Amino acid sequence: TLCWVGPGGVELERLPLDPDAFCAWSAPGNATGGLVYGHYGRPQDLARLRARGVSARGHLMLLRLGRGSPAQKVAAAAGAGAVGVLLYPDPQDTAGPGGGPGLGGDTAVT
Repeated sequence: TLCWVGPGGVELERLPLDPDAFCAWSAPGNATGGLVYGHYGRPQDLARLRARGVSARGHLMLLRLGRGSPAQKVAAAAGAGAVGVLLYPDPQDTAGPGGGPGLGGDTAVT
């Protein structure tokens, strides 16, 4: 289950995940490492990390979908030395039921 938590630790939304789902373009195997948040994974986001002394080398990167293609994000993370990428749709970037931020239980992420 994926849980979106808002200010004050209040759970906003809970979405079930399919453990059998996979990305057909992923390399086989396992990737382990620390987790580095890279915002949208754009060049300016990765430059901000470097300026703060944060390295993605040997780590997994957590990146928001949007503001660039998933392929661009993965290529940029690989170029920064990340061993894997976790892409997620941020409810703040997506209009949910009623037009407010959220994903809704029937949102498909391709």
